[in-house]
Amino acid sequence: MKSGVIKRPVFLAIILVTLVTLLATACSSGSQADVDATKAQLQTKEQELASLQAQIKGMAPVTIIETGQLQPAPAGAKPSGWDTAESIRGGLKLVATYDSSGPDAWSAADHPLIYVSSEGTEQSSPTYDEKAPYFAGFFIVDAYTKQNVASALFNVGLEITRFPHGVMVSPDGKWAYVGWAQKDTAGKTEGVVAIVNMRTLKMDKLLMQESYYQGSLRRQNLHHVQSFWDWQGRDRVVLTWGFGSTGGPHFILDPKNDNRVVKAITLDDVFPMGHPYPTTSPDGKFIYVSMGAPWIQEGEGYRASIAKLNLETGAVIVIPDVGNHPIGITSTADGKWTYVIDGTNSFVFKIDNETNKVVGHASAGVGGPYGLALNWDESFLYTVGKGEGSHNTGGVLGVLETKTMRQTRTIHKMPIWLGGSASSVDHAILHPDPEVNELWVSNMNGWETIVLDLNTNTPKAYIPTPNGGNTHSGGFVRYKADWTGEVQSDQGGPKSKTMWDIVKAKVAAKEAAAK
Repeated sequence: MKSGVIKRPVFLAIILVTLVTLLATACSSGSQADVDATKAQLQTKEQELASLQAQIKGMAPVTIIETGQLQPAPAGAKPSGWDTAESIRGGLKLVATYDSSGPDAWSAADHPLIYVSSEGTEQSSPTYDEKAPYFAGFFIVDAYTKQNVASALFNVGLEITRFPHGVMVSPDGKWAYVGWAQKDTAGKTEGVVAIVNMRTLKMDKLLMQESYYQGSLRRQNLHHVQSFWDWQGRDRVVLTWGFGSTGGPHFILDPKNDNRVVKAITLDDVFPMGHPYPTTSPDGKFIYVSMGAPWIQEGEGYRASIAKLNLETGAVIVIPDVGNHPIGITSTADGKWTYVIDGTNSFVFKIDNETNKVVGHASAGVGGPYGLALNWDESFLYTVGKGEGSHNTGGVLGVLETKTMRQTRTIHKMPIWLGGSASSVDHAILHPDPEVNELWVSNMNGWETIVLDLNTNTPKAYIPTPNGGNTHSGGFVRYKADWTGEVQSDQGGPKSKTMWDIVKAKVAAKEAAAK
């Protein structure tokens, strides 16, 4: 293992030189008009300088940990002992294990509430170095100060071909899960997921998925990760494979039992299987899985469905008529309603979970929506305008009124332009503190996390990724000084009982005030 430091932008030096040049020119001209014009330019440059200084302050301190080349298990090796019947059924394999013990890479006592998100090379970033190798990993931000705390980049000695699209932490805060794609020693692409010790930021395990699909072996890439507690209160982590409208298989892990697979969701369970964005119900008993496919995405009419899989019994209820390309899924705190994004038609569908039927739909208000999030009292549903399936460079949010299922007209300018480097934004995650009242938006084609003020519905902060990379998905975790952790929320919505209780209380208060 080795540590390193990141390069800082050179823009400060450029702006300082510009300031000096402007000042010298103004003084030599002697014209009051020239002096006034120069003062205005100086003010603008000073603002730019202040902004860049704030960004650089947000980029430190950072711990970068690189893992040396990983050696795969030899051909014909005996089973690892990690395998289960479900991991074998879905084709999830343990590639290697490592000693993840060591000194703490950051302080949970100093940063009791953190945000984690994935990071990969972003070629549009001002800090991009064409000579530097591509990287993949994740980073940690203090959820109150918005300062970067640490980052972990993993180099397995192979060419990275796809950057991370998902990262999340186990419900107890002990493990992080991040995936990427790389070429193996024979040049074949493989999708891997690293399980990382959150205290040391060292890799503990490396997994790979490979299974038969339509008569041949197929290797899928990890996409999203979500955490939850099931209906019996057990810690669970969902790893979802696939991209576009060809998702699966998906796996549910037990982080308290060496991260073994307790449930695989394959085409034998749900067929067809669309975009990999499954989300669990608040009671942890059901998981909603997209039933899309390329031929459904391109078909006429609303032909896609959602599979409501009972995790206790294995029974599946098919909920039809949710557009052509179901992506983002989230539910209300009481479990009565579930909202589904249709990325192809730019619609949002509302499902009644008692009848398991679509009871309403509306325009998402943005082109190619992807993720979605409810506010604290669940009166507004925010849709993330990624430009999915078209330009893929969207940087806006739409807002629906959940009661009427129509785009709100209470916000003066719609959609909400996020600004900064916002491009191909994809997920919105609710900050766990209602007094803060923020949405944090990940940014797949930019190099900042955008923070939206839910009081004003305007961006209030831009948090630069520590290594100038892009970011996709994320979540909040609360820690105690003894490293006892609890996931609060991720792209699927609130996850902790504390957050659910606050949401329910705010919904009840709003309903009472309306009477």
